[in-house]
Amino acid sequence: MANQDKPEITYGKIKQMFIYFSQLIDKPIFDKNGEWAGKLYDIIVQPSEVYPQSSHLIIRKSFPNRKYAVIKWTGIQEIDNKDIRIRLDKSEIPFEEIHNNKEELTLRRDILDQQVVDVYNHKVIRVNDIHLLFVDHCLMVAHVDISTRGLIRRLRFEKPVDFLVKLFNRNAKYLKQEHLISWKHIQPLSINPVSMTIKIDVAQKNLRNIPAADLGEIFLDLNAKDQMALFKSLDITTKARIFIHIDFKTQKSLIEELTSNEVVEIMNSIPSDEATDFLEKLPADTTHQILSLMENKQSKKLSQLLGYSSDSAGGLMTAEYLAFAKDTTVEAVLKQIKERTFKVEPAQFIYIVDENNQLIGSTNFRHLILANPQDPIQNAAFPRKTYSVHLDSSVKEVAYLMEKYKYYSIPVIDENNILQGIITVDDILSHVIAIAWRRLKKIKPVKT
Repeated sequence: MANQDKPEITYGKIKQMFIYFSQLIDKPIFDKNGEWAGKLYDIIVQPSEVYPQSSHLIIRKSFPNRKYAVIKWTGIQEIDNKDIRIRLDKSEIPFEEIHNNKEELTLRRDILDQQVVDVYNHKVIRVNDIHLLFVDHCLMVAHVDISTRGLIRRLRFEKPVDFLVKLFNRNAKYLKQEHLISWKHIQPLSINPVSMTIKIDVAQKNLRNIPAADLGEIFLDLNAKDQMALFKSLDITTKARIFIHIDFKTQKSLIEELTSNEVVEIMNSIPSDEATDFLEKLPADTTHQILSLMENKQSKKLSQLLGYSSDSAGGLMTAEYLAFAKDTTVEAVLKQIKERTFKVEPAQFIYIVDENNQLIGSTNFRHLILANPQDPIQNAAFPRKTYSVHLDSSVKEVAYLMEKYKYYSIPVIDENNILQGIITVDDILSHVIAIAWRRLKKIKPVKT
């Protein structure tokens, strides 16, 4: 049955398993009677989870009044080194003045010369050619070529340039090294001009597997237009990961192009300390507008954090932490941790509070796992005192205590010993690095 659905295509004198798309572009196409019908302009591929397969070819004819026609891939009879033959009479080919269906994924328009995300090496690259594999009477997109030689091949200068290079150095790396990246690691950035979103044809899980910091760098490598298009196409989890790893100027540019609901969704999805850092840099009326659209609980939390100085414990802390009443069983604590969703990976410490939410101790995941499931969490607390900082404690005080007691996070309390939030080592490092960077930029180089 499969062979009936896919008529056999003869590949003539082409012996190799792979072929470059540049070798097919403008290849003459002849009908079943051997009459010239046009040239191959583009190939439409069917997106798939891993490797897209050719589904149609686009023929172009005439100049300057160009016309285009789309033919199913099964309509091809033979492909060889010189030309392509199809099963139709040229009178049966439905030519039109234009073909620009934005719902399709095509090699020439959407991939060739376009920026793509290499989700393996975590960078933005430009496609100079496309490496295709002959398989099951179709062409399958196997790799993208990012080499200089790929570009020269496209320009039809491969043979003369190769000759010149061999003349001077027969062992040149240019002749031997291929810069091919597997398609499964590629995230196309093809922008739909109508919706201004990027058509993502590889599973978004590939982007989620990239470390957040690298994802932010990839995003910043794009121009403003591509940044917005990519951002609109992502799921909220990936949006949040990118947002907290880009500079304020880029953050501000993004929210200016988003709807109020989209901005609120992002603010609700990023850690409260990151949201606070962003909101406090905005004009007061913009901040108040965003807060008024947010849920009361989250808005109240952020409003409280915004009331603290940015270089104090209150200004640095995040309200996302793990705290449980002292009588909660270890089993119940582990169950709640397992079921809870986190905006960021939670700190390894779990804090223990009394009925008034006053801090009385702390523990960690290891202690909980080794404890008796039926014991109250208070029995699994560290025997030593849990040190904390106050809302108005300075960055220096926080850093000193964290270094002295080797804490990865430290709790923040108010004057009544009520737990308000925590500060992680990442928060301190970010702040200290920012201060050091500002000072460094003020240092003028000494003239010699």
